[in-house]
Amino acid sequence: MGTLINNPKYKRHNFDGDGMILSLAFKDGRAYFRNRFVRTDGFVKEQEAGRPLFRNSFSRGSADGSPFFNPFDLTFKNVANTGVLAWGGQLYALWEAGLPYAMDPTSLATSGESRMGGALKGTTFAAHYRITTEADGSRRWVSFSTATGFGGSAVTFYEFGEDGGLLHETVHKLENTSMVFIHDMLVSEHYYCIILGPIEFSGKKFATEYVFSKCSIAECLTYNPDKPGRVVLVPRPGRPSSKTALVPRTMEIPPCFVFHHVNAFEPEGAASGAAGSGEPVVVIDTVAWDSVSFEVNQYTYGPDYYTGGSRSHLVRLVVDPAAGSVTPHRLLRRTVEFASPDPRATGRPYGAVFGGCDMVDHPLHWGPIQGVFRADIDPQLGLTPATSSAAARAAAERQVADSADGTAPGVKTDVWFAGARRFPGEPLFVPRPGLHSAEGEGWVLVAVHNADTQTGELVILDAQHLSKGPVATIRLPHRLPAGLHGSWHDAYLGPDPQAAAAGTAGARFQELASIRAL
Repeated sequence: MGTLINNPKYKRHNFDGDGMILSLAFKDGRAYFRNRFVRTDGFVKEQEAGRPLFRNSFSRGSADGSPFFNPFDLTFKNVANTGVLAWGGQLYALWEAGLPYAMDPTSLATSGESRMGGALKGTTFAAHYRITTEADGSRRWVSFSTATGFGGSAVTFYEFGEDGGLLHETVHKLENTSMVFIHDMLVSEHYYCIILGPIEFSGKKFATEYVFSKCSIAECLTYNPDKPGRVVLVPRPGRPSSKTALVPRTMEIPPCFVFHHVNAFEPEGAASGAAGSGEPVVVIDTVAWDSVSFEVNQYTYGPDYYTGGSRSHLVRLVVDPAAGSVTPHRLLRRTVEFASPDPRATGRPYGAVFGGCDMVDHPLHWGPIQGVFRADIDPQLGLTPATSSAAARAAAERQVADSADGTAPGVKTDVWFAGARRFPGEPLFVPRPGLHSAEGEGWVLVAVHNADTQTGELVILDAQHLSKGPVATIRLPHRLPAGLHGSWHDAYLGPDPQAAAAGTAGARFQELASIRAL
C-alpha cells in the first residue's frame, strides 16, 4: 500500500511547462491514477485570459512572443513543476525559483503559495530535499533556498519536523560568489553539503542577445571550464553526537556541474579526518557533468550531441575538511542521471544506488536514458590506501574506461534495458516493508514513455534483480508528460476503493485537453 506522486511538466516546454501532479495510489491489489494541474496564480490567470501573460526562465522576448518587453523585469511565473512531497498533512509542489505551492494530498486541489508557517522569509525554496531518519526514529525534511544580490550570494538551510514545523534554520554566506545556481543538496550526520559549479552570468549575452529577444535569461548562464568547482560543507546545528565545534569549509574540485546528488555520509572507523582535528571525513556520491549548456533543447541537438562533450558520470568525492582535500573517484563508465539511494540510508554509510542510464556504455559515445541501473558500491571505496593513492585511482580510471563491465574496483552493477523505443524517467526505489528488510531490498518504480504506442507505462522492477525485467507493468491509455522528480509515500492517498469500484467516488478529473501556447 502506498502512493507514487510525480510532478511532470505539461507538454509545452521541458522546463517552463506548468506543473501537473500525477498520483498513482496502490491498495488491495489495485492502482488508482489521477492527475491535476497545480493551480498557480499564473496558471489560473492565463487560463482565464486564454493567452500567455507571464514570461518564464526560458522565454525569449515577451510572454506573447513579440520582441517588445522590459528586459529588466526579472519576475517570472512560478510554474511549480519540479519536485513534490507530501509532508505534515500537505502536498507541496516545488520549483526552485519560487515558493512551494500547497495542495491537498488526496484530492490534489491547490491551496496556494506557502511560506511553511512563516519559516520562508524570501521568495524561493528548493525543489530538491533530503528526508533523514534521526536516532529517535523521527524524520526530518531538510532543504534550502538561495539568494543572490549586490552584496553576494547566500544559501539558507532548513530542517522541518514531521508536523511541518521549523526545527533549524542556518544561513551561510558564499564567499567570492556573485551568482549561484544550486539545484540539489546533501546531508550527512554533521554537515549540509553543496557543490558549486563554475557557472557565470554573461553580461555580454544579456546586453547583446537577451534584450533583443535572441536568448532567454537562463541562456545567459554560462559554464566556465577554466574555473574550478567547489565543495561547501556547512555544520548542522543541534547534532547530539557532535564532538567538536565544526566550522564551514570550502574546497576546490576539478570543474564540473551537478544537477543531482546521490548521498553523503561520514565513514566510521579509521577515516576520521586529519590527526587530532575531530572533523569527520565526508563521502559525497554525486552525478557530475563534464560541462553544461542551457542553450540545449530538442531543437538544437541531434546525434552529434551524444559524442563526447557534456555527459554525466557517477562520481565519489572523499572530502577531508581538516586537510582541505577532495579526492575524486569515477565509479562507472556508463552515463547516468537521477540516481538515489535507499531512502532509509540517507546521510548514512550505504551501498546501493539506483538511477537511470544510457544503453551505450562507451568511453566516448553515449545516449539518452533508456535503462535503469543498480550499482552496489563498497562503502570503503576511496577510504583505504589501496583505493585512495594516485596510482590506485589511475588504475581504477583505466578499468572504468576499458573493462568489460565499465565499473571501478569495488562496484557491481545490474541493468534493465527498457527497449529501443521506450524512454524511462526518474526511477524511484521503494523499500520492502518490515523491520528486517535489508538495504536495497524492495522495488524500483519508473514511468516509461512508449514511443511506438505514444502511451505511458509504470514499470515495477524487483530491486534485487533488475535485469530480469518487470514484475508488473501498468499500461495507461494516454501519454505521461516528461517529468523530473517524484516521491513515494507509504500512506494510501487515493479515492475510497469501495466507492471507486461502485462508481460513487465522485466525478472523475477531466483536466484541460489543451492549454494556451507557450
